[in-house]
Amino acid sequence: MLRRTEGGRPPRPGGPSDRTRPGRARPRWPALAAAAALLAAGCAAGEEETFAPGDGSAPRASAPAAAEASAPASAEAPAGPRVERVRSAPGMEVVVEWPGGLSAEHAAMVRAYRDYVTKIWGAIATSGKDRSYLQTLEEPARYHGYRWVRAYADDALAAKGTVRLYGLRVATVQGTGAEVDACVDRSGVRVTDAATGRALADQPDWTKPGKAVHFQAAGVRRGADGVWRVTVLHYAEQPDERAKGCLR
Repeated sequence: MLRRTEGGRPPRPGGPSDRTRPGRARPRWPALAAAAALLAAGCAAGEEETFAPGDGSAPRASAPAAAEASAPASAEAPAGPRVERVRSAPGMEVVVEWPGGLSAEHAAMVRAYRDYVTKIWGAIATSGKDRSYLQTLEEPARYHGYRWVRAYADDALAAKGTVRLYGLRVATVQGTGAEVDACVDRSGVRVTDAATGRALADQPDWTKPGKAVHFQAAGVRRGADGVWRVTVLHYAEQPDERAKGCLR
């Protein structure tokens, strides 16, 4: 069953995993927005590349790391499959398994989705301090993304680790709109205390085996400025058949 994201996330899980920590309100365990549609075949991994989004609004890295991360986020995707490692913030990265054979236009659509995922996890990793993710969104996704990041900041939470995107494809194109489908694996993410940076003892269910992988469909639109941005997100979680297609 396809569900539209609310606040940029699936409904909050309840139960024992949401236990209240001493001296602090119960975490609301926001989860990444995800989608639903049939998954294309997974892509092969090629040469790995590393860079950070190039708009300068993300937290600055140390000098050696910054030199390694010089490629701009708008760089063209090569024709063949590759693996790209994008640093969202210190301690947080997004690994993108690019498929081969994308046209320049389709690569721009996928890149818009990649930039959204990269930047919103940068916002979460900084507990809302990095707001550059808003530049990758249009309404209603912009409002929902803001609510998702704000939920972390309100609970004094952040995150660290690795998010992996794969099975990327452009499912449909109609005029200036398109749908980008992807699998999202959050098993490498840990929710942290924003003040100390330490991982919480009780992690949300969406970080655990069997629930960390979901399917996501993003509606993207090319604006009058020629830039593709995410406008809406839908998701399918396990055990939905579309989410099962993301397991590997």
